[in-house]
Amino acid sequence: MQASQAEKDKAALRARLQQELSTVLQTRDSARGLIMNESDVLFEFGQYTLKPEAREKLAKVSGILLSFPGLTLEVDGYTDNVGSDEFNQTLSEKRAGAVRDYLTSEGVPADSITTKGFGKTNPVASNDTPEGRQENRRVELVVSGDSIERAK
Repeated sequence: MQASQAEKDKAALRARLQQELSTVLQTRDSARGLIMNESDVLFEFGQYTLKPEAREKLAKVSGILLSFPGLTLEVDGYTDNVGSDEFNQTLSEKRAGAVRDYLTSEGVPADSITTKGFGKTNPVASNDTPEGRQENRRVELVVSGDSIERAK
């Protein structure tokens, strides 16, 4: 019975966290955790310096994350297919790193954040149109942790 209540508590906490994060960024629930998707509005084309509006959103995200201790965050960077594989891989890694660096500057513990760059792999839209390429230039924040983990 205690295990059942613990699972209900985790589910409720996960739902509350998803609701709060959704007020800032599009957030979906997945087996990996809560995934926040931020498209190209974070960066200028071909750049990895955060735009002011991106910093504002990430500041809000950091405040939410700090109110839920014990969470882990994976920052995944992606690009469109314009440019070489090497350029896109490096750019995706630098974009993920820029988000990590900003979140840590806002107080999110550095040891709770990992980064990965995926370059032009795993597109979410067709790279044949400008709109599709813009959707593929994104950073995904994957929030997980024992306190919100789903039952196996």
